[in-house]
Amino acid sequence: MKNGKVILGVLALILIAGSAFSQKKGKYGATDEDSIQCVENLSLYIEFYKQKNYADAMSGWRWVYNNCPQSSKKMYANGAKMYKYLSKKEKDPVKKEKLVDTLMATYDQRIENFGQEGFVLGLKGEAYMQYRKDKVEEAYGILRKSVELTGKKSKAGPLTAYFQASILMLEKEKIGKEEVVGAFDVVSGHIAFQLDQLKDPKYEKKKQFYLTAKVNVELLFGPVATCEDLIKICGARFEENKANINWLKRGIRLMGKKECTEDPLFVKMAETLHNLEPSAESAYAMGKMMVSKAQHNKATTFFKQAVELQTEDDKKADYYLRMANHYFRNLQQPAQARAFAQKAAAARSGWGEPYIAIANYYAASAKNCGANDFEVAALYWVAVDKCVRAKSIDGNVTEDANKKIATWSKYFPGTKDAFFYGFTEGKPYTVECWINETTTVRLQ
Repeated sequence: MKNGKVILGVLALILIAGSAFSQKKGKYGATDEDSIQCVENLSLYIEFYKQKNYADAMSGWRWVYNNCPQSSKKMYANGAKMYKYLSKKEKDPVKKEKLVDTLMATYDQRIENFGQEGFVLGLKGEAYMQYRKDKVEEAYGILRKSVELTGKKSKAGPLTAYFQASILMLEKEKIGKEEVVGAFDVVSGHIAFQLDQLKDPKYEKKKQFYLTAKVNVELLFGPVATCEDLIKICGARFEENKANINWLKRGIRLMGKKECTEDPLFVKMAETLHNLEPSAESAYAMGKMMVSKAQHNKATTFFKQAVELQTEDDKKADYYLRMANHYFRNLQQPAQARAFAQKAAAARSGWGEPYIAIANYYAASAKNCGANDFEVAALYWVAVDKCVRAKSIDGNVTEDANKKIATWSKYFPGTKDAFFYGFTEGKPYTVECWINETTTVRLQ
């Protein structure tokens, strides 16, 4: 019954389109008879394809592919989809390989008949990475050519695949690190260009592809690049990009991750970006830079500006914690440090690091707080309290918290000390100095 409907549909299409097809013999065939056969098979495979009946669709598709290859560009996209599907289902490795061979051939014939070489090579390169994992050199060559031809218009998939192939080539020692750094520079530049073009909400779906590509490419590049690599690539391109805000942001972010913040190039890039476009990111970079120069008051100003400009709570939490550590280590203002650490914890729920930081502040203050040995030892109670709080909400800090608890518990007062100063285990106790927190007496 279903096949009968398909045949009726095909006949209707032929009758409707017959006169139009006869006027395009070059496209559908050299003779009227060839054109009719082409239209018949084209229409037949399409009807089966719409039903996802790829096995029956293949007969008509192959006739069109072999006899009237210029009849339909969409035919190649449909064919690629069917061959991917059939290859996935095929268990026989020999037959699977033949299906993959034909899949690759469809890309070549599409280029021959419809052009768009850069775009189609991107599709072919992605397919190579998926189905020909043992032929990374071929995949790398195809994808590199695709990106060269397509440039800033490259799709997110081929850009990611090209960089993945670059990493694999480096692992196989087929290319050097310098070529990988160059590939990253090209790929990340194209991604940044696309993201800049896709700001309109109507492009949100397309934008997400490039955002994912950006994350994946940077993750792949992270273990490969050293601080020296980044300085080399950014230094070579600084002059031509010193007015390019996206390029400066990308370079600053990557150099920051590799702790290249003390290099003069980082300073130059941060200052340039901040002058062009004061933002949370640039202000934060300037703050770190000023810390490296021991200009702590200026660093404080920039860190505060970063917090004020940042609209995302998750990133603001990072800034708050950085400010907290800055206030404690560089400005020797522990109460202010704790206040910023508390803001960090409030900005990102379930994050234990701010509590670990406060615990460190308390433990480090033992030398400066307390009139006697008992009061000094009491600071470790509140430090341990914060570690317990940290690991109760964030499993990622459990190991660190447990180590600190084990270490600091050794400094708890002994029974004799508690008796001497009139305290009993389990009773409340208020730690004074700048801390002013109530805790519980615990003894060794």
